[in-house]
Amino acid sequence: MSQNTTGGFDPNDPFGNWRSIRDANLDAWAKGMTSLVNTEVFAKAIGMQLDTLLAASAPVQDMVNKNMETYLSTMNMPSRGEIVSLATRLTNIEMRLDDMQAQLDEVLDALRSLAAAPAPSAPPEEEASEDASSESKPASSRRSRKTAE
Repeated sequence: MSQNTTGGFDPNDPFGNWRSIRDANLDAWAKGMTSLVNTEVFAKAIGMQLDTLLAASAPVQDMVNKNMETYLSTMNMPSRGEIVSLATRLTNIEMRLDDMQAQLDEVLDALRSLAAAPAPSAPPEEEASEDASSESKPASSRRSRKTAE
């Protein structure tokens, strides 16, 4: 193919001139808008407009929230506040269960260490006296203890 020597003009492209005009126009607008947006005056003006918009939309948002809560209660569905409250309660329950699990682990560790330690042997006199005292009690008192448990 031969090189185009007509300075960017292609006689076979009917939209080439329009495309170059469009590109030049977009570049000019982009430069102008960038310089406008980066000014302090523009920032203050946009801030005032946003404040006005937010102040005007606050009552509408409150009304929508009230209507939504009414609708949800009519349909027997939980509202956002109720779900947040439930999530908070469940989180507290989970934390308490974790604490209880940690305490149980400590108790199990203590029991295992006691079971691993050699048991001190009781003198034979004490063992004999314990057996004798349990035999000397009437059977009715032993039964009452079992039924009380």
